[in-house]
Amino acid sequence: MSLLSLALVSSSNTVIGNFPIDKAVEIYQECNNCTYCNFTTVKYPNGTTMLTNRQASVIDTHYYYNLLAGNISTQGTYTYCYNCGNAVEKDTGCLDFQISYKGEELGIAGSILYLGLLAFLLVIFILLLISLHYIPDHQRDDEGFVIDISSLVYLRPVVMGLAWIVLIGITFLASNVAIAYLQAGLFGSFLFLIFKLMMMANFIIIPLCFIAILYSIVQGKKMKALLERGVQLR
Repeated sequence: MSLLSLALVSSSNTVIGNFPIDKAVEIYQECNNCTYCNFTTVKYPNGTTMLTNRQASVIDTHYYYNLLAGNISTQGTYTYCYNCGNAVEKDTGCLDFQISYKGEELGIAGSILYLGLLAFLLVIFILLLISLHYIPDHQRDDEGFVIDISSLVYLRPVVMGLAWIVLIGITFLASNVAIAYLQAGLFGSFLFLIFKLMMMANFIIIPLCFIAILYSIVQGKKMKALLERGVQLR
């Protein structure tokens, strides 16, 4: 009868779980009759070594070691190897754990939801851009003089502001989709950086939009007053 009783199969690689990126991860091994347990190597997804020869802490039969969040900055499959035993015999092996954006794999339903939302926002953005073409301008005669002031002109900056908000949403959602689907995460991180820059730009863009709307209203009233007085405007 073997003196070692390991809860995990050590003869082949086994995934102990899926964990979120940039969060601490506990690697572990279960052993009923061990007097020692060491984690000989911990490797990144690209095969380079993160840590070597780490003595495990123990609670009853649970041998564990906490990997700090700073070491878990890449998505993919990490591998750690152990050497556990007692004075009579020992057991060695390697186990895996997955690192993903949220600590879970995207299923079919999640994928459809992400892509559906992205497609919906893209359609809304395109429709807003098209609508700009159909917002009427001030009515003019054949010589280009303004003969009537259109109140719908004031909708133009409003629609442009809505299009900007939708574009921010598209960028945010696209960055999350890229991070979730692409293990390297570089493209997703780049998109998320663009999203943050767009959010910072709102401190300038939003006040300018309000100023543009107020300016259009004031100018429209002035132009209407001039038209009523018979002044020709271009």
